[in-house]
Amino acid sequence: MIIRKTITLLFAFIFVQSIIAQENQYDNAIGSAISRSDWFEARDLYDSTADSLSDYMRLFSGALIDHNFNKHVGAVEKIQRIYDEYNAQMGGNVFSLFWMMSDNLAKLGHYEAAHGICTSLLAQGREYMDEGTRVAYETNAMLFGLKSQWPGMAIVDAKTNYEIPFIVEDEQIKFKAERGKQRFSAMLDSASQITIIDRKLAHELGLSISADSIQFNETRCPLALLDTLRLDAAEFVNVACAVLPLRKVGVTDCEMILGNDLLSLFPEIELDYEHQTMYLRSQTESLPNAPRNLMLNKVPYIQVQLNGIPATVVWDTGSNKSSVEPHFYNAHQDQLPLIHKHGSKRGRTATGKTRKLNYAILPQMELSIGDKTGEMTDVYIIEDMPHVELMGVPFDATLSALPPTEFKRLIINFKEMYFIVR
Repeated sequence: MIIRKTITLLFAFIFVQSIIAQENQYDNAIGSAISRSDWFEARDLYDSTADSLSDYMRLFSGALIDHNFNKHVGAVEKIQRIYDEYNAQMGGNVFSLFWMMSDNLAKLGHYEAAHGICTSLLAQGREYMDEGTRVAYETNAMLFGLKSQWPGMAIVDAKTNYEIPFIVEDEQIKFKAERGKQRFSAMLDSASQITIIDRKLAHELGLSISADSIQFNETRCPLALLDTLRLDAAEFVNVACAVLPLRKVGVTDCEMILGNDLLSLFPEIELDYEHQTMYLRSQTESLPNAPRNLMLNKVPYIQVQLNGIPATVVWDTGSNKSSVEPHFYNAHQDQLPLIHKHGSKRGRTATGKTRKLNYAILPQMELSIGDKTGEMTDVYIIEDMPHVELMGVPFDATLSALPPTEFKRLIINFKEMYFIVR
């Protein structure tokens, strides 16, 4: 379930085309940031210049910013206002805006409405879509359609805080999980948009497997509804899972991959590496001085500094190696350590896709998040990394399951959108 980059590029292209004739310098500045998918800059510009934007641009850019910073109600309201008040000006933006509308409605649990939008857009524009865009619409139409028929995913006691022990093994964060009397292992993948269950385990649990399949990265897979899932004292119900042969492809020895769809049920989570405990918090205290450095466009992106250079990092606990993207290294190599090793390896993904990957290794790199700095060691630079072209938002590096040793606790707040290191 990936919003393919073609959708994001469609936003950027149409938006730039729409502001070419504009003489408002503030519209042009925020339009330029949006065309680069630089959402942190776009948000800062919006916060500082919203009163100087044209009415249409204020709504348009505000809707996109709300979408990327987890403000679903605001995104839906602004898109509806654009449609009601500026229908004649929407032009080709109608497809991208209503794609975004459907996604935010789904996040709010309005799956039937989200499904209706996707199917309507497909009926109107299928012949004009490239394959990637069409498949993305079809996937979400099928996903939202199923979820509209299923009871909603939830935590049984949403008012309780939970402390869930984990272990770090094979450079993965692993948990003991249960469904009834059946016990199995699960790993955490903060960059997975949906929880994944091993195909064999799904059959052993007697889960009903959907007849249709969704596009999941480079493959297609069915879905299953897991009625209950326990992690220590935390009990989740009605967990929609992608069904893949996890054990067979060898990406993990766990039978389930926990995605950020579960994590984001809570306003705040914390990974305490020192005590190997994950805290799931139902209520949080506002921290006015916390950096607004987190965005969520299907996966978590963090605003950081790498060796003092501003950068955007994907938080991906499903990755066992932190890495920097080749474009970032090439642009800043005079400020980065010299490469000390080259090699190649066979990359594996949960979908079973394998590819021979060429890599280089940097011996160390400083990572600063907020006011905390740690040292990443053996940082990979990987050419042609699988999934990079599907992420949707440009990024410069990946923070893996194992952060710098100086980082004892990671706190992720989905309500105020910050990522804190302690």
